[in-house]
Amino acid sequence: MNRYAVNKVQELGYTLFELVDTQGNGIAMITPDFGANLLSYTYKEIPVIVPPNSLQDFIEQASAHTKYGTPILFPPNRILKGTFTFGGRHYRLPLNEPPHHHLHGEISHKAWNVVDAGASDEKGAYVSCQFDFAEHPEIIAYFPHPLLFTVTHHMFEGRLTTQLTVENKGGDMAPFALGLHPYFATPSAGDGCYLTVPAAEEWPVSNLAFVQALPAETAFCESLSQGISLAAYPELGCSLLTLNGDRTCRFEMKEAGYSIAYQIDPKFPFVVLFKPDWTDAFSVEPYTYVTDAFNLPYPPELTGARGIEPQEVIHLSTAIWLEKL
Repeated sequence: MNRYAVNKVQELGYTLFELVDTQGNGIAMITPDFGANLLSYTYKEIPVIVPPNSLQDFIEQASAHTKYGTPILFPPNRILKGTFTFGGRHYRLPLNEPPHHHLHGEISHKAWNVVDAGASDEKGAYVSCQFDFAEHPEIIAYFPHPLLFTVTHHMFEGRLTTQLTVENKGGDMAPFALGLHPYFATPSAGDGCYLTVPAAEEWPVSNLAFVQALPAETAFCESLSQGISLAAYPELGCSLLTLNGDRTCRFEMKEAGYSIAYQIDPKFPFVVLFKPDWTDAFSVEPYTYVTDAFNLPYPPELTGARGIEPQEVIHLSTAIWLEKL
């Protein structure tokens, strides 16, 4: 019997891809029709990524595509009034968080194309999906750059990796800002769960995660290095941090005797911490830039505001695994 498998699951007229590790009792569900979202993940019967109550809820609930699983965000978080200027060009994005903001982009809501999938004992189980701006005139109308996104969710030897590439297939430099929004399974109200994050500095932010001042070393950064209780973190609270070190964050379930480790690529210099009030989860969101960086009066090397050159390809990745305490 093979250790790994990829199964196609039909539900409500949609095709979902299930990655299976029979030895580790690992199951990951991917939804190409809804943002290539890593919608759920369990390993050794331990919930790791929180799904919606049902696929029907995920389809029908307002904004549900960014409230469960692992949404892919371009650009991540909010853009004030949906406008910014980059490279001498003015951009006006849809106000999808009316009346004032653009929130999380559109690629988490739209269908991606499955371009590859497979499983073997030597390589594990994986599925690769692509999203091409050139195929979406409604996006090109306000963001005139044919970017090609590829995401591969890959299960192998106890690790679930998400590998992302973004290629600029156009002739102009495009603004670049990418993020992920994983919802990690935590106990109700965070009881017995402690989070460690290798935080170098904290950015003062509003309750909508807009930057209000330059970052600094804070007592909160120091406490994150030792571990904070999620029970004490406010619902709908958010924190914006610059990372250092090996960029591995951990949720330690001290009563249950395990931790969830989340390793973040150095090309994601920042994370947002966020505690939703609609599900028992906590988000550690890797970002390539701080919220609304193109509108900030600070140096781009500090905020992560950058472009992607014509024909440039940017590679990023994250990895999740469980550890015994």
